[in-house]
This record gives sequence, C-alpha cells and structure tokens, in this order.
Amino acid sequence: MYSNAAAVFRGDIAGVLEQAKDWETSLIGTRVMPILNVPVRAGQYPSFKLQQGQLLKSEVKVRDPYSTFPRGTRAYTQETFNALEYGYEEAVDDTVTADVSRFFDAEVIAAKLARRKLLLAHELRVAGEIFNTSNFTATAAGTAYTTANIATFDVGEDVQLAIDRLIANGESTSNLRVVIPYPVWTRIRASTKFQNRLRGAGISSDTILNASTQAAAEVFGVSEVLIGRAAYDSAAEGVAYSAANVWSNAYIWVGSVTEGGAGYFGGGAGFTLNWSEYGPAIGVFTYREESIKSNIVRASHYVAEKVVNTNAGQLVATQYS
Repeated sequence: MYSNAAAVFRGDIAGVLEQAKDWETSLIGTRVMPILNVPVRAGQYPSFKLQQGQLLKSEVKVRDPYSTFPRGTRAYTQETFNALEYGYEEAVDDTVTADVSRFFDAEVIAAKLARRKLLLAHELRVAGEIFNTSNFTATAAGTAYTTANIATFDVGEDVQLAIDRLIANGESTSNLRVVIPYPVWTRIRASTKFQNRLRGAGISSDTILNASTQAAAEVFGVSEVLIGRAAYDSAAEGVAYSAANVWSNAYIWVGSVTEGGAGYFGGGAGFTLNWSEYGPAIGVFTYREESIKSNIVRASHYVAEKVVNTNAGQLVATQYS
C-alpha cells in the first residue's frame, strides 16, 4: 500500500462508487417481446386463428369436369391493444448539482437511474406475460428439476417436446428462443443428461460446466437461449433490501420471437407495442421546476406488452426446488 507522510487523501477526486453498476446488462425483456412501433395509442388488429380461419385443414379434392373446385372463406377475429403511459422522475436540486459536480454529472446519473426504473418495470411486465399459463400452455417436465434428480432430468428432451407441440400447432421453428431463469440454468449445466448432450455437440469436458448459451442453443436446436438473470428489490419503501428474481424458477419458455419491424403477421409470440407518436420506446426528458430550484429528469414511455399468438410459445414447468 502506498504510504507518504505528506500525502493527503482526496475524497473529492477519488471517484464515485455505484452499486449494481451494470445491472442493465442482465435484462432480456426486449429480446423476448421486441419493440414494435404502432401509430395509435389503442387499436385493433386482425388475427387468424387455427379453428376460425381453417388454417391447417386439408380441403383440396379432385375436380370432375364441369364441376367447381372446393371453395371456402377465411374468417379472422379482431384483437385489441391498449398502450399505457409509464414513467419515473428524479429531481436534481441546484445545490446538489454544484456540490457533486467534482464527482459526476448529477443529471446524467439521475437520467440513468430513472431509466433503470423504467426498464425494471418493463422487465417485470414482460416476465408476467411470458411466464403466464393463461397465455401459453404449460406442460410439466418429464422429471422435476431438483438436486436429487440431477442425474435423471433431461432438459433437452423437455425443450424438444415443447418444440414438437409448437410444430403440432402449425408454428415455425426457424426463429425459436428459450428463456431460462438463472438458478435453473445453473442446475441444468450441472445435470448429467445435459452434459451428455453437450458432449454430443462437441463441447469438451474441461469447459462443460461453463457451457455458453450458444452451446445450449445448439443442443436445443434453437436460435438463441436467453438467461433471466435480473434481480430487484422486492421490499417495501424504507425497508432493508430484499432480493427477488424477476424471472420465476417455475418455468422455461420456448417460443417464436420476431424482430425487425415485420409487424403482427411476421410471426412471433408477442411484442412490446410502442406508441410512436408519443416518443421512443425508452424516452428521457428534462424540465425545470423553479419552485424547488431543481431540474426534473423524467424517463417514460407509452407501451403495451401484448401476446399476439398464444400458439407460438410453450411453457415447461420445471418443478424446481
């Protein structure tokens, strides 16, 4: 340790410590329900269902001379969405700005923390829509994902059976993603049958416990594996920090995700519908409130997390404990 009798510790130039500094990197909400800009705050869109639209019925028959071909119509239903305004504000007092300016830009930090609040709320809403048995069919894993069953449960088979159920519903397997809560992912990597599948995919024994999500995607035969790592403070205001996971250990989700602005008919289980006339999907604004001698930093958006195709996703109930 550096020692000098003439040296004086300068706390004012020592920098600033921020806990949970890179928390945002753990978020997967927009990777599961991508942003889709819509021109209106609330509206309708057509939805073709398997039954009403007769989408997968075999109706082609032999046509005899002078007779007509089989003919039908395709009915669709009208679905609705209603975007809501969400936001959070941080006040930055002039005296605070002046006092901490030697450490950091107070408005920049306020904007970052307000934006974080907005992102956390979005992540929680997405998790609530995706890990929801009212939206997607849930099927129990073949064997419970418990420590006692570490040698016998087979996540590869469970995911493949979920994919088979998607195929049976007429869904494409070209852009599938799998969402796994982090504690479940940790246990999966230690499971015997998953490790055997990794070896089949060419992963060496030396790195098998540190297998990447890319390797898992190859094992599952999907485009991407997303790990729900985000934690948050579930305690009431003024109470000591209490950690909780955004993504419940109860489920794994297997489903179709479409990005790139393809719209409702581009496939995909769900979207974060952003009312584009209001502003960007994550907007940060400032305004002056002279009565409290502060600049107000606001993060807000006008969105709806909407599952548009319940057949495009399947839940595996992990029975984790």
